[in-house]
Amino acid sequence: MNYAAILAGGVGTRVNSIDYPKQFYTIDGKPVIIYTTEKLVNSSLIDLVYIAVIEDYYDYMMALLEEYNLTEKTVLITGGKTRMDTIDKVVEAILQKNITDDDVILIHDAVRPFITNKIIEDSIEGAKKYGATVATIPATDTIVSSVDDNVVSFIPNRRELYCGQSPDTFNLKRFIEMEGNLTEEQKNLVTGTSQVCTLNGQEIHMIPGDPINFKITTDFDLLIAENIIAGGYNEKDDNNSVKSKSFKLKGHK
Repeated sequence: MNYAAILAGGVGTRVNSIDYPKQFYTIDGKPVIIYTTEKLVNSSLIDLVYIAVIEDYYDYMMALLEEYNLTEKTVLITGGKTRMDTIDKVVEAILQKNITDDDVILIHDAVRPFITNKIIEDSIEGAKKYGATVATIPATDTIVSSVDDNVVSFIPNRRELYCGQSPDTFNLKRFIEMEGNLTEEQKNLVTGTSQVCTLNGQEIHMIPGDPINFKITTDFDLLIAENIIAGGYNEKDDNNSVKSKSFKLKGHK
């Protein structure tokens, strides 16, 4: 089985234009989380999609799944206080089934609605081959490090730097083993699921991400997402990829 987990347990604090979780922000009549869910549900490689949401939004999310006819291939659960708490809850739900040595879990952010079919395919294939993968894109900006938030302490070599995206994809049994090795302190420090590997000394292989697979974090990101969809985005079509299509911003030629 290939399982997908959509993490939607966060409330978000960097989007100032709305006063509710950004995964429920509506673009062209459809909530962001539904774009994400449809992409994974429509993938022939994914057998079942687990969606972990904030408890207060459980009933609303269930109503959305029913409205968009997405209940057949999805399981809705409530998330936890932290990213790892939420992942723990997904794993516990999956373990209600009989898992095998070859099962895979693909873990994705609810607010990355433009994941491509190629990323899904490469992630699952890589997890089966290597045990763990993360989608990445090369860093394009110079990255500076500052210890005191005032003076630049170090400028790393950009050629060695990549921006980590989601999904992070794993052999399920190996992931459960690695997760069990983490202390509570380590779990609280995890901001990206691939850190589960680095904290366990496990190699995690990079697969090519895509600039369009960005995370909606700020108001500016919401504006970009709105323009992508206004430009003709189709969740079933990988021609949406930034690598293969140029989108026009509203009001620009």
